[in-house]
Amino acid sequence: MLQNDVKKATPSSEPHRATNNVPYEIKRLIAEKRKATSTWQRTHTPDNKRKYNQISNKSKSKLHELQNESFKAYVSSLKREDSSIWKPIKNRRKPTESQSPIRKTTIPPGPWAKSDKENADLFAEHLSEVFTPHNNDQNQEAEQELEIPIQQQGRLKPLTLKEIKNEIKKLNHKKAPGIDLITATMLKELPQKDC
Repeated sequence: MLQNDVKKATPSSEPHRATNNVPYEIKRLIAEKRKATSTWQRTHTPDNKRKYNQISNKSKSKLHELQNESFKAYVSSLKREDSSIWKPIKNRRKPTESQSPIRKTTIPPGPWAKSDKENADLFAEHLSEVFTPHNNDQNQEAEQELEIPIQQQGRLKPLTLKEIKNEIKKLNHKKAPGIDLITATMLKELPQKDC
């Protein structure tokens, strides 16, 4: 008695079947292609191979025509008035965002965060452990070292022409020029002057 009432009260659910809008001609070609494939795999004769290739090429061309027709129908259905023409472009520009699950880093690892609140709590806990503000206490030793004046060094030794030539030879042709727009090729093609 109770089971009958439950069966009556439960809505019937039919299995979801994917709608396949492939024309009968293409279904027939695919069936022929499968048959020709199995025949050729069993016999390996040139006639069966030729027959398989013909059916395969015919089915490919029919599928290609079907795809072109469906694309033409889709494009012709787009209109400027209802802004449907911009929907495909908007969807293409959006980067795919994936939210990877996170887990508490303890030993042993904690449970996975399933909700947004759990994610936020884990991030807050992580940031409170990792982030420490800068220490504003001054280091006396470093301050004293900074106050010592820099000693005057002797005059720099001037570069010789030979040293400059050697450095120019080492320059890479593929490097971009500096702010002066002088390339390595320009420097290498300067007129030669004896040392």
